[in-house]
Amino acid sequence: MSLHEFYRLAISFLYPNICPCCETVIEHDDDFCDRCRRKMNMFIDDFQIDNVDDFVAYCYYEGKVRHAIRKYKVTAVGNSYYAFAFGIVQALRRKQLTAGIDCIVFIPMTRDDLEDRGYNQVELMAKEIHHLLNIPVINALEKTKETKSQKSLNASDRKINITGAFSVRSGIDIKGKNLLLIDDLCTTGNTLSEAARVLKEAGSGRIIAASFAKTRNQV
Repeated sequence: MSLHEFYRLAISFLYPNICPCCETVIEHDDDFCDRCRRKMNMFIDDFQIDNVDDFVAYCYYEGKVRHAIRKYKVTAVGNSYYAFAFGIVQALRRKQLTAGIDCIVFIPMTRDDLEDRGYNQVELMAKEIHHLLNIPVINALEKTKETKSQKSLNASDRKINITGAFSVRSGIDIKGKNLLLIDDLCTTGNTLSEAARVLKEAGSGRIIAASFAKTRNQV
């Protein structure tokens, strides 16, 4: 048992591990309860994103997965960050994409949004993936532009909304590094595409984008 696995076991005695979808108490090393996991539909589409070399997702954004992701954006309590991270790792393994990744990069929030929420849910996922794959996380991106909620916009407006929103942090060297770029949810792929664009402009190597869930319709 690794130190991180021991930590998860120990913390479960104080804060029982719960299924992100239905909030049933589960074992300390589980991601979801068996019932909710069986109801998930695995992502199987071949989805292409500009500036990205490969894209993976674990499941479709539907059913109780919607509830789990929406709740995760307002509270980090529970098992969500581990469950979503574990799903991404499984998706990467399904496509045999875990080898050759140098660093994990996550979609950032603006400083004001981070202060309001108190945490970046995608950063927590990135740290869990680090423990699962032993790949370092780098805080490479910053969000320098306030944007509207993507879910309230149509496809063309989403692209306009997110353009110019990210930059690579000063002093971060990603030249030639193969990156895993993660987010919790992917719809049109515009957010991942824009983040990948600035990473490629900064000299990164191959970029694999990954999200826990993906919408069925590109809207």
